[in-house]
Amino acid sequence: MPIIVLTVLVQILCIYHVVSTGRDKYWIGLILMAPGIGSLIYVLTQVLPDAGKSRTATNLKEGAIKAIDPNRELREALEAFDLVESVDNHIRLADALYDLERYEEAEPHLKICLQGAHKHDPHMLLRLASIRLELGDPTTALTLLDQLQQNNKGFNSQNGHMLYSRALEASGNTEEALSSFANLVEYATGEEARVRYGFLLQNAGQNPEAALIFEEVIKRVGRGTKFYRRAQQHWADRAKLGLAGQRPPSLE
Repeated sequence: MPIIVLTVLVQILCIYHVVSTGRDKYWIGLILMAPGIGSLIYVLTQVLPDAGKSRTATNLKEGAIKAIDPNRELREALEAFDLVESVDNHIRLADALYDLERYEEAEPHLKICLQGAHKHDPHMLLRLASIRLELGDPTTALTLLDQLQQNNKGFNSQNGHMLYSRALEASGNTEEALSSFANLVEYATGEEARVRYGFLLQNAGQNPEAALIFEEVIKRVGRGTKFYRRAQQHWADRAKLGLAGQRPPSLE
């Protein structure tokens, strides 16, 4: 079947689904104006979640929505916050602002929540520490993470360990950062920790050790599943630059 015929057929089926299920009519415009991609977006965000409420379908939907309308969650969080200024809505608004890299706006919402029963909440402290690190204040980030550990015995978080390692590096505590990253890569999922560790080793003049780390990252991604390769390709690309003796302007 010629591809153009298949594309038209899919468009017709999607438009029929829009009408028969009472979806917003703007979907018809998207499907018609963007042949192929419009239908794909509609299937990912409207058809798959109804076909089966699987986690994968939900993730696809959320990813597609975020790509199409990155400010949607912020708008919804603001609407909820305007109705009720609850702790949950403060946190939701802070998370939405954080995801848009509006760190200075997100910070006050977390600080308001960190009192009373939530004074030592580990998840809020982690988020606040991350904000301070992003705003170039690793010293405060370290203080917050120490506070988290002191008041939440037994709490473990890969994200927290990553933040602590990065904050040590950013504050100039290279030896402590190297030790922290060395422990982190022993159990960390994904390749971010290894890549960051590799560049830290490189900056410390330990080039052979850094090269071994970068080679390991490239091999791990190369032999991973299709999903893993896609998810970690960003870090594999950074590892290739490191192996070539180059450092990207940003690791993000």
